[in-house]
Amino acid sequence: CRTCTRLPKNGAAGLPRDTSQAATSSDSQQCVSCSAKEEIDRQTAAVWCTKCEVVLCTSHMAEHMMSGQGPSSHAIIGLSERDQSTDAQQGNSSPLCGEHNRPLEYFCKACGVCICGHCVAIGRHRGHTQIVTVHEVSDELQAEVQTKSKKIKDVTLPRAQRALEKVQKVTSELSSRAEQVEADIKTASRLAVAAIQTCEQEKLQEVDDIRVVRLKTLDRQQEELRQHTAALEGVVAFSEQLAERRRFGSLSHNSIQHCEVNIVGVLTAVKERADVLDKVKFLETPDHHPHLVFSSTSEAEMMQKASELLGTVVSCEATAAQSCIEGNRHKHTKPGQSVVFSVIAKDRQGKTQIRGGDSIRVTWSRLPAADMAAPAVEVRDKGDGHYDIVCSPSRTGDYEAEVFINGEKLATTFVVGCQQEKWFYFDSTECQAELTISSDKQTVTCNEQVYSWSSVLASRGARHGQHTWKVKIRKNQRMNILVGVAEKPGLTAKSKNHKSAYCWYGNNGSKFVLGKGSKSISKFQVNDILQFDLDCDKHTLQITNLRLRETAKIDNLPAAELFPFFSLCNEQEAISLEW
Repeated sequence: CRTCTRLPKNGAAGLPRDTSQAATSSDSQQCVSCSAKEEIDRQTAAVWCTKCEVVLCTSHMAEHMMSGQGPSSHAIIGLSERDQSTDAQQGNSSPLCGEHNRPLEYFCKACGVCICGHCVAIGRHRGHTQIVTVHEVSDELQAEVQTKSKKIKDVTLPRAQRALEKVQKVTSELSSRAEQVEADIKTASRLAVAAIQTCEQEKLQEVDDIRVVRLKTLDRQQEELRQHTAALEGVVAFSEQLAERRRFGSLSHNSIQHCEVNIVGVLTAVKERADVLDKVKFLETPDHHPHLVFSSTSEAEMMQKASELLGTVVSCEATAAQSCIEGNRHKHTKPGQSVVFSVIAKDRQGKTQIRGGDSIRVTWSRLPAADMAAPAVEVRDKGDGHYDIVCSPSRTGDYEAEVFINGEKLATTFVVGCQQEKWFYFDSTECQAELTISSDKQTVTCNEQVYSWSSVLASRGARHGQHTWKVKIRKNQRMNILVGVAEKPGLTAKSKNHKSAYCWYGNNGSKFVLGKGSKSISKFQVNDILQFDLDCDKHTLQITNLRLRETAKIDNLPAAELFPFFSLCNEQEAISLEW
C-alpha cells in the first residue's frame, strides 16, 4: 500500500535509493555502500552478497560481513561467478516482482496475486492478513482442482456424456424418422395419383356411357322421324297429284263416273292416313344443346382435399408454449379420492400431437402446510397427444401444481381442492348444559357466563389413519376457547374441565397437554378458520390458523380413540364446523 515519506532538507537527493535495482542493473557496478555514503572516491564493486543481493567493493566487504547477524547471515561471491550463475539459470528462473524485481514467494488471497517479500514488508500488501506462501496456495489450488476434477470425472462428465448420447440418439432417430416420413409421403402421393387416375378413368367411362345411351336414342328417334317425314311427304304428293288431275280433266267424265266409288275410297284412305300421321306424338324432342356437364372442384378445394388425402405431418416434439391444460383447472375431491386433469400436447405450430411419448412431470408449488406430504401423481399417456394427470391427495387443503412437458413449464397451473367429508357432528349426549347445539349439529354456542369450561365432544372418534376437520370461530368474547382432541371418559354437568384433553387455548396462544401449557400459536380472532390434522398412526395433532398460516403441533398422543374436543367459557361464544 502507498506510504508517505517526508522530503529531507537536501531535497530529492537525500531520499533513499533502491539498492536492489541498482545492484542488479547491468550498467551499474558501483559499490552500494560507497553510493549510499556519497563518497567522492567511489570504488567499483568486486563482490556480490547473495543473501542481501547487493554489490560491494573490497573496502566495504568486511563492514558488510559484520552487519546484521554477523558473517553467517551473508554469502559473498565474485561478480564473475554471479554472472555465470545468472546465465546458467536464465532459462529456468522464477518470475520476479514487477515492482521490486524480487522472486514471487507469496500469494495475497485478498487481492488474488503473487507477491514478493518486499510487497509484504514495505509494499502495497503490507498489513494484509491473508498472505500465504506460493507453495501453500499451490497445494490448496491443487487440492481444489483435484476435487473439482474428481467431481467432473464422477458426476459432470458422465452426465454430459449421457446427454450427448441422448442428443445423438435423438438426432439419429429424428433423421431416420424424417426419412421414413418422406418415404411415407411419397408413397401416399403415388397412391393418391393412382387413385386420381382411376377416378379419371371412371369419370371418362361415365361420359362414354352417357354418350352411347343418348346417341342410341337419338339415332332411333332420327330414323322414326325420317320414316314419318317420308310418309307425310307421300300423302301430300299423292293428294296434290290427285287434285291436279281432277282439275285439268286428265280423267274422262265417263271414267270419273265409272270409278267414283274407287276415288271416294282412295280419298277416304288418304284422309285417314293423314289423320294418323298428324296425330303421331314423338318419343323425344331434342333440345338445342345436350345436358352433359362436368362439375369440377376449385383449385383451393382440390389442394385442401389433396392435403387431406395425403395425410398430416406433425412434429413429434411437443412444446409448453403451445400445450395447455384442458377444461377446468380447479377441481375438488375428498381425501383418498382421485381427481383427473387433462393435458393436450401440441407442437410449435399449434398442432396436437398424433402420438404419445412426451415427458410429463408435475411439481407441487403450493401445499396447505410446509411439512405436508405432496399428493401422489400418476401420468397416463393416451397415445394421441392427450395425457391424464391423476392426483390423489390424502389430506385436506388446496394444492397447486406446475406441469412440465419435455422439460418446459406450462404457462398455466392447476389446483386441487381437497375437502373432508362431514365425518362427525357435535354430540348432544356429550355436551354440557351451558352449551347449545344448532339443529344441523354444526354450531355450538355458550348460553350463559360460566367461570370454567363447558365442553362438547364430536359424535365420532378415530384410532387409526389420518383425519382432518376445520373449525370457524363465530363469536369470541375473551378468546377463551379450547379446541383439540380428547379421550372419551364421559362428560357430565359437574365435570367442567376435561382432564384428558390435548388442545389449544385461544386466549394467550397456549397449548394445554393434560393441563400443562406452553406458548405455541397466536391469539384467535373472530372468523378465524382453524384446521386440525390428526395422524393417529404417528400420534400427532397439528393445528393451522389459515388466516396467519401459523402451525403448532402436539406429539406423543396416546394410542387411544381420540375425539375432536371443543370447550367454551363466555356467554355468546360460538364455533362451527367447516367442511
